[in-house]
Amino acid sequence: MNQKYIPSSSYEKSTFYRPMVRSLTTEAKRVIFARMEPGEDILKMIEAVSLEHGVRAGQLTLIGAVSMASLGFFDRESMEYKTFTVNKDLEVVSCMGNIASTHEGGLIVHAHMVVADQDGKCYGGHLMPGCEVSVTIELIITEMDDDVKRARDEATGLNLLDIK
Repeated sequence: MNQKYIPSSSYEKSTFYRPMVRSLTTEAKRVIFARMEPGEDILKMIEAVSLEHGVRAGQLTLIGAVSMASLGFFDRESMEYKTFTVNKDLEVVSCMGNIASTHEGGLIVHAHMVVADQDGKCYGGHLMPGCEVSVTIELIITEMDDDVKRARDEATGLNLLDIK
């Protein structure tokens, strides 16, 4: 059934039905700033900083430069991440993501990154292990007041936000 979106003049009630959307509300607890050094792996360092400060849920952004980017995309046919590597000096144009915990106590960083070469050509995708800092990476984590959990989704095999 096709549904037509009609802009509402009121914020009280949506004018169309979205049965799949689930959400939760939490507050920002604190903000953590970190600087990564040359040779460090970005994903491993985000995890290390999160664990060092006891972050169980948060939002992250970072900027800086890398000597190698390892990025990925989820292939729905094979149900796995396909990765590619760009092995040259790159500027991190944008990187954003979130941090959530698993019901078993683990921590999952989910981030997407866009990098650009000296000609402005951009490469983007899921942040994978192997993104190596060349000069510095400046990381900002906004920790949330409440835990946000991820759980394995049987349909995709991915650890998705567990919002009931």
